[in-house]
Amino acid sequence: MPASPIIDITKFPLSGDVTQAINPWSWMNNSLGQFGYININQTVSSNRGLEREIVERAAGYGKQLGRITDVLEVVARRLPADLDKDEKKAVAEFLDMAHAVAAVKAGYAAPSQENIDRLIAGIRHLKGKDDAAYRAIVDKLRKELLPDAATARLTHSNGARR
Repeated sequence: MPASPIIDITKFPLSGDVTQAINPWSWMNNSLGQFGYININQTVSSNRGLEREIVERAAGYGKQLGRITDVLEVVARRLPADLDKDEKKAVAEFLDMAHAVAAVKAGYAAPSQENIDRLIAGIRHLKGKDDAAYRAIVDKLRKELLPDAATARLTHSNGARR
């Protein structure tokens, strides 16, 4: 009968590893390296040294997950339309998660009324300070938010964009 997973990962008094690196700087590196609530234990691996080297020299866990997510998003968008209900739900949930992660990574603020008001106030302030930057932002917003036909009507009916 296999041992309980709790017993396998728990270190009882005097039952832990008997080796220790004697490096006066390692305590500082180890204690200063964690500032958040999530600890990623790099040592739970069949080859701890290799895993540590990959994370330190090639790509950290976040970058690895980001690249995997990017590829899976491409694959998910190219899946056939004849997926069953559960498969469609799984793909939709994955794409929602990928978009939420991308929004956080890009630093986007949620489009709340308060954030929109702040954006408008910032654009108005820019109008008096830097007219070229103001025009560039307004043009970009028009292009992004207005359909092509509406943009064309505004441009032709006013003679020029405002």
